[in-house]
Formats: sequence, structure tokens, C-alpha cells
Amino acid sequence: MKEFDNEIKQEQEMPKKETNKVKKAAFSGIKASFSTRKFKGGAYTTVVTAVVLVIVLLINVFVSELDLKVDLSSDDMFTLTDTTKEYLSNIKDNITIYYMVQTGSEDNIVKRIMDKYNSASGRISVIHKDPVLYPAFASQYADEEISNNSVIVVNNTNGKVKYVDYNDMFEYEMDYATYNTITSGVDVEGQITSAIQYTTMEELPVMYMVEGHGEMQLSDTLKATLKKINVTTNKLATLKTESIPEDCSILLITAPQTDYSTEEVDMIKEYLSTGGDAIILVDYAVEGLGNFNSLLNYYGVGFVNGVVLEGNSNYHMGKYVNYLLPNIESHEITSSILTKDAPVITPVVKGIEILDSARSTIELTPLLTTSDSAYSKTDIQSDVIDKETGDIEGPFNLGILIEENYNDAETKIAVYGSAYMIDEELTAFPSSGNMDMFLNTVNYVGGKDNSVAIPIRNLAQEYLTISASQSNFWAALVVIVIPASFLITGGYICIKRRKK
Repeated sequence: MKEFDNEIKQEQEMPKKETNKVKKAAFSGIKASFSTRKFKGGAYTTVVTAVVLVIVLLINVFVSELDLKVDLSSDDMFTLTDTTKEYLSNIKDNITIYYMVQTGSEDNIVKRIMDKYNSASGRISVIHKDPVLYPAFASQYADEEISNNSVIVVNNTNGKVKYVDYNDMFEYEMDYATYNTITSGVDVEGQITSAIQYTTMEELPVMYMVEGHGEMQLSDTLKATLKKINVTTNKLATLKTESIPEDCSILLITAPQTDYSTEEVDMIKEYLSTGGDAIILVDYAVEGLGNFNSLLNYYGVGFVNGVVLEGNSNYHMGKYVNYLLPNIESHEITSSILTKDAPVITPVVKGIEILDSARSTIELTPLLTTSDSAYSKTDIQSDVIDKETGDIEGPFNLGILIEENYNDAETKIAVYGSAYMIDEELTAFPSSGNMDMFLNTVNYVGGKDNSVAIPIRNLAQEYLTISASQSNFWAALVVIVIPASFLITGGYICIKRRKK
């Protein structure tokens, strides 16, 4: 009976043992699966992914708390220029910028740039004011109706105020494909920095532009830029006045087509001799300006007959042989242009010569010069580009600064051989230094040591200005050298493989 019971027990225990073996085998299989290379690799990847996600989340929280942003726009549109930063670091007055905007309707561009001013200087604070919540706030600073996203700059030290309208912060143009107005440029920084300058300047310069002799008119772009650096422009008919106005900071003469009278020349001489300043640009094609030229002869300079061309292809724009790219000499006027390495384009330019009769009290400083290969073509109607008999050998000055300090009167005159260098197309050309050249001349001649002009951030496509020799070099590199190198390398590899 006992034997029978033992058999029954053994039979009952057998399934249990088999079950335990299955369980052990399953557990061993699971344990082994956790030990495989595949599992270890997957686990490692999962852990690394989790760690990276945690780091990214922490960085996002950190950046959000500190409001850190990186400007990835093509021309650093949301970053203040070094020019503005340097200017703001030197201001002594306490400035408050009121950003007049209804909560929730902030313009993203304006807001992001305004926030940069808040941290640019300890002297500047930016305050957002909602005109809906504070409807009467702006009336204490501006008479006009304040538009949304506009700015009021207040100098708390001297009480001066400047209002910047939202529409003035952008440049618009017509898209003739759709007949819609599109935004072509952003000028938020330019207008705000200009407004700060306005409130900190003790005296605002006044430029008088001589008219009555067929002078070239300034472009709208140039007038707007002069306004941005707080230069007031007025017209002056010298034939109808007895003296240059006392508030004249700079007298501007741009390419007269007819001669001045002796009375006009004497009047301008009187203005200059008592500490007046001037900027003079001429037209290469105009002759018979005896009285006008005598004014410049009095200050030690004259003009070379004809139009200057370059024998060195590095000094003109591609096929445009009369669009010169002169040497830019080192001077306070040209320092920012040299830093940017931007070319100054001087179309159809007249050479300037220094006269032996120049007075010892006069200091003459070249600003723009040609190469030694330059020549002045005396027959401006000639179809021959190359140098001919009768043409005048260079080099020449194309821009020169005249300074005289006599009887406690300091006079500054900047003379340029091409009035077309301030043409609309060239001053608006993004890669040229023409606008900077003119504005720097205005600042230096007018004695505005701390004036800056921030260019409009152009949203249109920019073009590169290169000389003829540079054009030929890159054309040869792209069309001949690079393809030839690929062909040679490929041929060498094919021949080498066939020999194996």
C-alpha cells in the first residue's frame, strides 16, 4: 500500500518538476535575452536618448528664464550693430524709450529690437506703454496721434523728446506683379538710434544746398539718410542772397552746369574764410566754369582736363571702364569704409590736381586716388578706350580734403571729382561704400564727431561688386580650373584601375 502511495506521490510531483523546469528555462531565456549585445545596445541608446532629452529640456528652461535668443537672420536683423553699441556706450544722459504698443499686438521685429536697447546701456531703459490702458500718456510728449508700435524717446537729462512713427521704421515698395505694397527694408535700429542722437545733440547741423546753376538734386534716399543723422537740409539760391546764412554748417555744391558770378564766388570765399565748411562735387563734362574753378584754385586745387580712365583692370568695375574703383586712403573719413573693405565707386570722374600755388596755411589730404596706370582722356567724345596721344598720364586724386586754419578760423572743404558717386543707385547699392563716404564726409566737415547712421536692413537680394580682374579670375576658376581638375582626377583613377 505504501509503495502504491509513493507511486501516486511521484506521479503528482512529476508535473510540478516539469513545470519548474519550464519556469527555470523561461527565466533563463529572459535573463539571457537581457544579456545579448542587441539588448545592451538598445538599452544604451535608450539611456542616452533619455539623458539628451533631459539636457534639452533643462537648456530650454534655462534659456527661457534668461530670455536668451540667437539671431539667425542673414544680416543679423535682430542684433544691434557694433556702431550703435559703441555710440550707446558713450552717452552720458539718461534716456527712456517708451514703446507704445497695445498688449498682444506687438510687431515681432520692433519688439525684438527694442528689447536689445534695454540691455545695451545702463543709461537706457525701455518701457512698454499700452495706449489703451494709458490713453493720455503720449500727449505730454507728442502732438500727433500715436500709432501702434511707435516709439517715444525721452532724454530725462535735458528734456528733449523725439517721436518715431511705426511706418517710418520700415521701407516699402510696390510689387508690380501683384500690385501690392511689400516691405523691402527694416529701419527700426536706424530710426531709434537716430532719435537717441537727436535728444543728446546740443546743436543740430544745417546743410544749405546751392541751386540756380543747374546743380544735381540729392536723391530721396540721401535726403532721408541725412535726416536720419539729424542734418537739416535747406536750398540756397546764391544769386538771390547777399550772404551765406549764419546757421549754415555745411555748404553743398553738386555739379553746377553754369558758371557762378564773381559776386557769388566772393560771397562763398567770405563764408569759408570765416570758418565755413563745404562739400563740392563736380561734373566731368562741364566746361567754361572759370569763376567757379577760381574758388577751388584759391584753396590750392584744380581739375585735370577730360575724364579719368584706368589702365589697370583692378581699378574699374568689370566692363564698365569709366566706373572706377579707386584706392581709399587712410583718414578719419574713410576709416569705417576701410574696416568694411567696401569699394567706393566713382563713375565718369574728373582728376583733381594739387597746385604749386597752394598757400602754406593749407593742408591737402588725398582721400581717393587712382593707380599709376590711370590716364585722363581729353577727348571725352572719343570711342577709343585705350590711351591716345594727348591724353594725360596719372596718377590722379579723385577725392581730396582741404583744411586751413588761419586767423583762428578753421575751414574744411571736401572736393570729389564725380557728382555721380552720390547717385541714387550707388548710394543704395548694399555692397558699396558710397553712402558711408558721403555721410562720413558730412560728419567730418560739419564737425559731428559722434554722429552715426545705421543703414536700412535691406530685405531685397544683395549683389557683389567685383573688379574686372576678379571677374576673370572667378570665371576661369569655375569654368576651366575646377572642371579640368575633376576630369584629370577621374581619368587618373580610371587608368589606374584598368592597370590592376
